[in-house]
Amino acid sequence: MSEKTTSSEIKPLLVRKVSVQNDFLKLQTDKTDHKKTSTNEKTGTVFGAISNLTNACMGAGILALPYAFSQIGWFFGIIIFVLVGIISWGSLELLMLSSHYTKQYTYEELAKHVIGKKMSVVVKITILSVTVLASTTYLIIIGDSLPKVFESFETTSNSILTSRVFISLIAISVGILPLSLMRKMDHLKFSSSCSFLAITYLLIVIIMNYSKMDFKNVKTYAFNFDFLKFVTVFPIFIFADSVHIVSVNVIKDLKNASVKSISTISVGTLTSCNCIYILASMFGFFTFGEKTPGDIIVGYSKNGITIIIARFVLTLMAIVSIPIFIFVTRESINILFFKNKPFSWKRHIVVTVLFCILITVLSLTLPEVQFISALTGSTASMITLFIVPGFLWYKLKRNEKKNRHKILGLVYIIFGFIVMFISTTAVIYNHILKKKKS
Repeated sequence: MSEKTTSSEIKPLLVRKVSVQNDFLKLQTDKTDHKKTSTNEKTGTVFGAISNLTNACMGAGILALPYAFSQIGWFFGIIIFVLVGIISWGSLELLMLSSHYTKQYTYEELAKHVIGKKMSVVVKITILSVTVLASTTYLIIIGDSLPKVFESFETTSNSILTSRVFISLIAISVGILPLSLMRKMDHLKFSSSCSFLAITYLLIVIIMNYSKMDFKNVKTYAFNFDFLKFVTVFPIFIFADSVHIVSVNVIKDLKNASVKSISTISVGTLTSCNCIYILASMFGFFTFGEKTPGDIIVGYSKNGITIIIARFVLTLMAIVSIPIFIFVTRESINILFFKNKPFSWKRHIVVTVLFCILITVLSLTLPEVQFISALTGSTASMITLFIVPGFLWYKLKRNEKKNRHKILGLVYIIFGFIVMFISTTAVIYNHILKKKKS
């Protein structure tokens, strides 16, 4: 993506004005005071950013997406993946470029700077909802997966090692909390790389355990489409690509931030994630057909060695993913309540511990991964992926009477609100029906 800047676009004002134009966006921002981070403090790389964003993006989505394919068919599933991927890429790159040029390094601050204070309140609530629900989902995965690993070796199901409460507390205290107490998100790039390897292994296991079907069944499963089922599972696709709130934070630590590097990060993240998503969804769906479970790993035999290892690496992936969301939450809290105060280890630890306690309680009380993924996708993810970027598109070149960015922004906003209302209603209604049947 090329960057073009002309002298006529930069007009002398009482405040600093930045104008950037490329094939997809022209961003104008006013800022009187930018807090600069010294170059020595910025150690982030493109590889580290892609690793962290991929880690934050993948996880619960890969478990629930085969179920989504079973509800609408693999042909429509692939089409939706492509469409959601393109939309996600556009809004993701826009957010990161906006963060880079406005020097706003949290999603909330960027929304406040571009959209205004009133809208930023909604964004703050949304960010908190996304980080809490996403972290809770990962902790549910840990509580579901690791006990089954120990059950494979235990003769009794009453062992403490198969207790969901015990496993969750151990995962929090031994793995999640130490990683979350690091000061910079970029320090997690190595653990995030391990998470990507874990997801890759999980994909291999899904493909290896694929039960071969004849061509007739595969063709039949291509067009298994129902509108009610579609609006119920569509949020799962949205949730799977929802990495936007984390994307703004990685720009802060990026050593050599540029349009090219940001484009590489956005394309690299979503391409790698969606390729793995599509393969896992198709092979998982082909294995179980219409009986595909909401958590794909639940459907496999607990005694197979490859499945035991898959559950274990899935647990490790969840453990290293939660700290990324804790970083986002903690950064937001610091800006909201302690903006002008120096770093404090005491505050750093207290906020982290309280967040861990909250998600532990929620993980032991909320329902399955599939429902949380769909509910998060239909509400908070719609706001962060469609509505807020839509307002940002609308603000670009806002002084011109006719421009494609304003129209695109309105499309994002209207589509986001309509889909959010329909999908949320469908998800809750479908969940209630399932509870009545069970």
